[in-house]
Order: sequence, then C-alpha cells, then structure tokens
Amino acid sequence: MTRLGLLRQTIDRLARASADSPRSTAQWLLSEALGIPPFSLYTERDEPIPPDSLRRIECWTERCAQGEPLAYVVGYADFAGRRFRVTPSTLIPRPETELLFEAAARLLGSLPPGAVLDVGTGCGALAVSLARRTPGRSIYASDIDPSALAVAQENAQGVTNITFYRANLLRPLLEEEFALIVANLPYIPTSRLAQLPQNVQREPRRALDGGPDGLDLIRTLISQAAGRCRAIALEVGDDQADRVRELLVQAGFFNAVSLKDLSGIDRIVIGESCG
Repeated sequence: MTRLGLLRQTIDRLARASADSPRSTAQWLLSEALGIPPFSLYTERDEPIPPDSLRRIECWTERCAQGEPLAYVVGYADFAGRRFRVTPSTLIPRPETELLFEAAARLLGSLPPGAVLDVGTGCGALAVSLARRTPGRSIYASDIDPSALAVAQENAQGVTNITFYRANLLRPLLEEEFALIVANLPYIPTSRLAQLPQNVQREPRRALDGGPDGLDLIRTLISQAAGRCRAIALEVGDDQADRVRELLVQAGFFNAVSLKDLSGIDRIVIGESCG
C-alpha cells in the first residue's frame, strides 16, 4: 500500500468512527509512524509502506477510532515548541496553556527575584518551559498524583533549575513566599463533563473536574496563595474570568486582569499582591 492510499484509508476509518479531526489525526499518525514530515505524505505519495509501519499505523488508528486521545496513542504532545511525554495519568497540554506560559514569562520580567511555583503540574510542560525560559529562577512544580510527577520528572531531564514535589495545592508549602504562582487547575463544572468529546473524557477526571461551578480548586488555591506570592496567573474556563477576578480582589490581590485566547475568550487571569 502507498502512503496516499493508507492516508485515505485511515481518514475514512476515523471518520466512520466519528473520531476527532480525522484528516489531521491521520496525517499525524502516518508521519509519526513513518518518521517523515506530513507534507511527504503528498509529495512522495506513491512510496510503499513498510510492513512494520503498516501494523503500527493500523494499531494506532484503531485506538483513535475507539476514542483514545491521539497524544496518548503516540505518547507525546507539543507545547511551546517542544515535545512532552504524556500518559493517561496526565492532562494533555493545550494551546490555551501556552498563553498562560507566555503571560507568566512576561510577568516574571517585572517581578523581583524569587521562586516560581506551578501548581498541578501534570506532565510538567508549563513548569519545564518556564524553567528553560527563566534559567536564573528556581522553579517548583507540584502535583497530587505521583504518576503524573514521574512523567513530569522525565520531561525535565537536563533542566537543572526545577524541583518537583507531591502536594495538594499549597500543602505542604516549600517556600514562605513565591515571586509567582501559576496553575492550570481543573475548571470544568462537574455537570458538563459528560458533554465533553469522547477523547477528552479519556483524560484524568481529577484533572478536569472543577466541582459544581468549576472553581473548587481555583477558589482554594487563591485563598492559600494570599500573602504567599507577589503575583498569581491562572487559566480559567469560558465564563469564569469575572468571578476569578472577584475572588482575587477579595483575597487581597490587586490589578486583577484577564487575557483573551485566540477565540476572544477571557482565558488567563492575573492578580498581583503587595507581598
């Protein structure tokens, strides 16, 4: 079978299974399995598929057709220009969180020296990216799930200014005060979980479920962070920015602002403290 023929077959299989984004998923599967850039599927369309690659692609296609997220199938996700290993123990990093990363990196340019804490680090994409961007700062990354921490530590190999530890939000707290706390905590209301796409529902529920209004953990973190950091930056849900800004002001943060994502939704909320 040729590259183009298998690509068409894979797209058709995924479309019949109502999988997410059949064409782009098929292109990713084939290019990853064959070790070629996606455009080669078209420019070298008549190249035959080696038997071992064919078996791998067929296996991966079936897993995607059954609703398994593509990132779990291939074993990685891209974030801020780098690849990060992901497993069913970790949330799959998304473009919205890259906005949080860029906002946090810019904010650090105006903050005094001090450590940074990434709460609920998951696969470590945000913490590792911040550690690489700001090598002069100590980065701490915490998660309640030891399996997720193991993946994050693997993704941080070679990065020397990052420390991982297990914690439930800020307990235990390693530093008396941080320059910046960042977090992409669960923010989907429990009632909406069943409405998520099938592949998203395969991600860890603990990393998705934000409680009745989606703000259970965010509310607790803001309360714990008051007086512990000079600034805090949070990723929030579609209609939560106003409420999160209110929570920040009530906790003693000032200059609470929100930043929009590419869809025009207030996605990142930042609050500063006199510290």
